[in-house]
Amino acid sequence: MALLYSNLANLSRAPRHAKITVFMFNFPKVYWKDRWVWIPAVFLLLFQLFMWVYAAVYVRPTADQVFLHYNVVFGVDLIGEWWKILAVPFGGFLIFLINFSLSWYRYSEDKILARFLTFVSALFNLFLAIAFYLVVGLNI
Repeated sequence: MALLYSNLANLSRAPRHAKITVFMFNFPKVYWKDRWVWIPAVFLLLFQLFMWVYAAVYVRPTADQVFLHYNVVFGVDLIGEWWKILAVPFGGFLIFLINFSLSWYRYSEDKILARFLTFVSALFNLFLAIAFYLVVGLNI
């Protein structure tokens, strides 16, 4: 009887693994054809490109301290070395990598969560791009 149950268990696993293999082969096509994934991804890459190009054009090595954070109530409340201003685009890129990795991993099981992660990542990078533009503009 135990042999019968083990054979049935093996048979029930075989088709499921076959489906996963076929789905994983077509997975990048399915993932990138979802407009709720590729549209935020395009905007996210544009925001990242803007931040890195803007940094390359306007952020220069200097011995002076630069403004790193501005607050409407208190004004400039954080100053530091010039290279610390690059933490903003780097942090946005790190958020991009983490959210897209999680989105890619969870897409086959939960499409809404994967779409939400890509949208939030793009929205977060939008706010970072605006903040980076304003902070670099303070230092020019």
